[in-house]
Amino acid sequence: MSLSRSPSQNSLENQQQQQKPGDTSGSATKSISYPRILPRGNPDEHRQAMAEEQEVQESQLISERRRRNTQAAARMRERQRQRERELIQRRNDLMGRVHQLEAELAAIREQRVASEASVTNQYDSVLQDLSKELENANSAMCAIVDEVEKLVDIVRSVDR
Repeated sequence: MSLSRSPSQNSLENQQQQQKPGDTSGSATKSISYPRILPRGNPDEHRQAMAEEQEVQESQLISERRRRNTQAAARMRERQRQRERELIQRRNDLMGRVHQLEAELAAIREQRVASEASVTNQYDSVLQDLSKELENANSAMCAIVDEVEKLVDIVRSVDR
C-alpha cells in the first residue's frame, strides 16, 4: 500500500517482503543490493542557490543600511529645522529687545534734552540773579568808596 514512493523505496520494500522473518532460505547466500545514494541536487544549482541567498542577504543588508541612513538623514533634517526655528525665535526676541532698547534710548535722550534745558534755564536764572547781586554789591561798594573818600577829604580838611 505504498501511494507515493520512489522506485528505490519500492524495490527495497519488495526485497524485505521476500525475506520474511524465520525464513532463512537463501538469505545468507543472496546479497541485497541497495540503490546508490545520489546527492540531493546538482552542486552547480546548490552554488547558484547559495550565491542567490548571499545576494539576497547583501541586498537586505544594503536595504537596512539605506533605511537607517534615511532615518538618520530625516533626524538630521529635523534637528536642522528645529535649530532654524530656534534661531528665528532668538532673532525675533533680540529684535524685540533692540526695539525696546531703542525706545528707552529715545526716552533717555528726551529726558537729557529736557534736563539740559531745565539746567540751562536754571543756570540762566542763577546767572541773572548773581549778576544783579554783583551789580548791587558793586553799587554798594562804590557808595562806600565815595563815602570813605568824603571822610578822607573831611579828615584832611580838618588836619590842615
